[in-house]
Amino acid sequence: MPTPDLLKAYEDTLKDQRFSASIGFYTGPSPLIGITSYNRTPYIKKYLHPHAVYGQTADNGPIYRYAEVLLMLAEVTNEQGRQADAVAYLNQVRARAGLLPLAAGSQTDLRTSILKERQIELVFENKRWHDLVRSGLAVQVLSAKGAKIKANPQAYYYPAGSAPISTAFNVTDRDLLYPIPVSEIITNPDLKQNPGY
Repeated sequence: MPTPDLLKAYEDTLKDQRFSASIGFYTGPSPLIGITSYNRTPYIKKYLHPHAVYGQTADNGPIYRYAEVLLMLAEVTNEQGRQADAVAYLNQVRARAGLLPLAAGSQTDLRTSILKERQIELVFENKRWHDLVRSGLAVQVLSAKGAKIKANPQAYYYPAGSAPISTAFNVTDRDLLYPIPVSEIITNPDLKQNPGY
């Protein structure tokens, strides 16, 4: 479900064509358990298309799209110190979305802009986790989000009177590791598990 943080991440929900293409709003009695008031509940609209057979849209999940390639080029050229080239790639994505171009800034500022643009452009495409891990921001960003959810669970669509368990959303460096599959440990008893598992 689109979180309030994601909705706020869009710089201009009226001009950015990706907002209405990716997020819809259900208006009426909330479909969430225990909430009966009328409100606007966001839902993922990105993969919702007309179809002849209910539940069968013939959509294939995107692996890579041209916009992602442009954002990869922006990231690489920025890390090479070529900010003018990086912002040109970034602005191609922004122009297609209906947004004004950004000016080339410092490498750090541009790195932040590229990461934010990836969050918006590739929303609901399972890229965010890897972006946060790759950029070294996963623990910081996810821990801060977890603190917000715990502080106000109803703002994050938890039914009235409920909340996540106290240990939820406690993200550490250990959570960034993929464990070694059990099948590999069984077939090779000398194989050691990832530290902390």
